[in-house]
Amino acid sequence: MSMADLLTQIVSSQLTKTASQKTGLSEGVAAKLMPVAMAAILGGLKKNASSPAGAEALANALRKHDGGFLSDVSRAGQDEVMSDGRKILGHVFGPKQSQMEAAIAKTGGGIDASQIAALLAMAAPAVLAALGKAQREQGLDARALPNLLQKETERATAGGINLGGLMSVLDTDGDGRISAAEMSRGKGLLSGLASMFGRKS
Repeated sequence: MSMADLLTQIVSSQLTKTASQKTGLSEGVAAKLMPVAMAAILGGLKKNASSPAGAEALANALRKHDGGFLSDVSRAGQDEVMSDGRKILGHVFGPKQSQMEAAIAKTGGGIDASQIAALLAMAAPAVLAALGKAQREQGLDARALPNLLQKETERATAGGINLGGLMSVLDTDGDGRISAAEMSRGKGLLSGLASMFGRKS
């Protein structure tokens, strides 16, 4: 099973109800937007890991995530887990986090951005746990991570999710490419991720 398939299964079987209860969204809307949130996080990680330094920082961060969180995703709504999720988002999206939340809210028909912020905070630990599980099971090093993220982002968007507009939020100069400055930013953000977690997920 691919990582994207695993996350889809988790959303459908465990996470939708918890996300609905925590965000106030209907279960139908939560089920629609959670995959968008996860795909956006994957896309953000892919961009930040596009440099060797960024990929190495992500590889170091993922070593603290063995996938154990995936066995009890109902914890995603707990304050402590969501706090960790917000920290992850801050490192992945940086100063563009609020813009990403607004962009995803717009795809949901003008849903309140604060609801999307909570949805993303619940999704982020699951994505990191799934990536850590894949890294461990497949024996992936930093050089292999960008390829994994590319494939999994493609799988995550295969159901019709269009990340083009969302990812343009992270493209600061609008040229569709990640500049040297942005790569440096990615290195710093992911280095922060690597040092942030003292416990496994």
